[in-house]
This record gives sequence, C-alpha cells and structure tokens, in this order.
Amino acid sequence: MEDESIVTAQAIRLHNELHVISITFLYWDHALTFDDEVRFLWRKVKTRSTYYFFINRYLACFGDAVITVFQFTAVPISWSEYFCLSSLMLNILLTLRIYALYGLNKRVYVGMLGFGAVLLAVSCWALVGKNGIPDPDAVGCHIAVHEKLGVYMAVPWEALVIYDITIFIALLYKSREKRRETQMLWRGNAVVSLLIRDGAIYFMIMALMNLGNISTYYIAGPLLRGSLSTMASCMSVTMTSRLMLNLHAVDRTGIFSTTSRLGSAYDNQIELDTLRTGDLDRSLHAHVESMDLESGGGLQ
Repeated sequence: MEDESIVTAQAIRLHNELHVISITFLYWDHALTFDDEVRFLWRKVKTRSTYYFFINRYLACFGDAVITVFQFTAVPISWSEYFCLSSLMLNILLTLRIYALYGLNKRVYVGMLGFGAVLLAVSCWALVGKNGIPDPDAVGCHIAVHEKLGVYMAVPWEALVIYDITIFIALLYKSREKRRETQMLWRGNAVVSLLIRDGAIYFMIMALMNLGNISTYYIAGPLLRGSLSTMASCMSVTMTSRLMLNLHAVDRTGIFSTTSRLGSAYDNQIELDTLRTGDLDRSLHAHVESMDLESGGGLQ
C-alpha cells in the first residue's frame, strides 16, 4: 500500500512538472515576442489576420492560466472538459490558411469544415459519458484513466493528427501547383519553397508532439495518460504565433501577401504564412531589385 502511494505521488509530481515546463515555455516565448506583437499588430490597422492572431495567442494565454489553477487546486472535474478548445482554435486558423492559399475557394473551405465536423463528432462520441476516477488524496485535477478509457480519450488527439495530415497534404499540393503557375513571377524567389518547408517543419514537430501525447494514453500509467497534452498545445500555439509574427515582420504593411497575375481564379489576395529567415529576406530583397530594374527598363 505504501509503495502504491509512492508511485501515485511520483506520477502526480511528474505530471505537474511537465505542465509547469510547458506553460513556462509558452509564457516565456510570449514575453520574448511581445515587443514585436505591439510593433507589428497593436500599432497598425487591425485586419482579420490580426484578430485571428489575438484569438490564437490570448485564448491559450488565459486558458492555460485557468488550466494551471485546475492542476494545483481542487475544482469540479467537469470543468476540465474545455481543455481541447485551444487546439480547436489552432485548427480553425490552419483551415483559414488553406482557404486563403486556395484562392478563397468556398468549396475547399466547406469541404475542410465538413471534414473537421466529422472528426469533431467522432471525438465527441468518444468522450461523451466517459469519466475517469479522481484521486481523492491528490490536490488538484488529477484523474486516473484506466486502460480502456485511455483508448477513447486518445481519439480527439488522433483526430487532430488526421486533420493536420489533411491540411499538410492540401498545403503541399497547392504550394507546388502555384509554384509552377507563377514560375515567371517568382523566378529566383524562394518564398513558395519556404512556405512548403515551413509547413513541413510545423507538421513534423506537431506530429511528433501529438503522437507522443497519444502514446501516453496507451502505455503510460493511469495518472500519466494525457500528461503531454499541455506541452503539445503550448508548442502548437507558440509555433503558430511565431509564424504569424515573423510574417508581419517581413512586410511593414502587415501580413505579406501576393496576388496572382495570371488572370485565373487566384486573382484574390492570398496570405502566405512563413517563417522569417535569412534566405527569405535575401529573396525578397532580390525580388524588389528585379522589379525595380524591370520598371527602370520600361521607362527607358
């Protein structure tokens, strides 16, 4: 009995430590990038992308603060059901990104939302009526999840992985297609390539984080199932915020955007979120110089 109590105490301590590490990472990165947020967002005219950024960033900021209260304070267990709201918002942001990349094609938007609704329905089915057993001796929201229940609780995270894979495939396909269509415009410019690369980086990191969290539901002990949920959520929020902030930094007018000049269905403004890197800055500089030379040649 004493050994069991020690194991339980160690599991709770490890769970709490993982949570503290995750939220510390989130808030520290928020502090590091707050100056950029004020400079590129608060002091400019607000656009839809600006409000999407605020929702993503501050929903996680305040939501994780509430979750932390749950973690270390005795509160009703039913309150913990709202934990996945942050991940839902992130997927909405990613869906809007694909919607923009596909030239504001409403069929693509409706299709993505429909597929997301199906996954959401499956997730709700897996969770409704499924309850863990609270540890009466532990302070905070610590629920023992038995093996069978762990399989059901892993379903929403598995749905997120499936949706991320779908978004990545759509991003990869359209990025490569637009790269071919705009070959003349983007000659010598690596923006589209960077979009594919950064999408791949985001997908790989989040796939590893989500798969790691999913594995805890199958192989970890009752009190450690889902112990990486906060870490996966914080990592996703941080990466999404960085992508959007760095993109605002690329162009002084806000989100960097380009318009297709092919007279096709893509004659809409398209937002291309990408990480700001040295090769991106060089490619943008080279592109501006080439445009200036072309304009000068035309005047002569």
